[in-house]
Amino acid sequence: MSESIIVLQFATQLEAKPFIETLHCIPYQQKPFLLFMGDSSLYLLIGGIGITPSAIAATYVYTKLNADKIINIGAAGALESSLTPGTIATITQVYDTTSYQFDTEKPFAYALTPVDNLPKLTCVSVTKPLRTDEERRQYASIASAVDMELAGIARASHTFSKECFAIKYISDTAEHTTHEDIVKNIITLSQSTAPHILTHLQTLIAGLDSL
Repeated sequence: MSESIIVLQFATQLEAKPFIETLHCIPYQQKPFLLFMGDSSLYLLIGGIGITPSAIAATYVYTKLNADKIINIGAAGALESSLTPGTIATITQVYDTTSYQFDTEKPFAYALTPVDNLPKLTCVSVTKPLRTDEERRQYASIASAVDMELAGIARASHTFSKECFAIKYISDTAEHTTHEDIVKNIITLSQSTAPHILTHLQTLIAGLDSL
């Protein structure tokens, strides 16, 4: 049985850098998306920021590489006061704020496969950064965390009947209100959380390859 082709999808190269280095990934292509290759069955994709760009990128690897699964890794903002920067969790459901159900006018939700032994959170994907506490409260009733990519990846995975996973680290809270604050946190936390995420990631990949 051939190994499953697994793609690690990141929004930015900043978030991906520790994983590129630790997994000894080499450049595979630059366009239309920046791709790195770890081994014959593992690729790392920089899919861009935003729900639509991430959906297009995920669609690309599902069709071009015939990928079997995508694991989204990266930063997310806290919508619950109990979540602190550096918290690592797996997302079990994501809400898409660009696509609403006609009858209920609620955003579409996509279920994700949880990663074992990680706290479980729900996520909402938005089209612009949330800068104020009021903006965060707007979505706190439906999700625990917020990002700008996962719904696009989940939607593409659902369309192609593929399994999707997500491991997120909390990069900002209501106290972090500027772009500079959030980028500074991501620079620090992408490095400090990577060893812990890699432990879970390698166990997950080993389990997927044995299926």
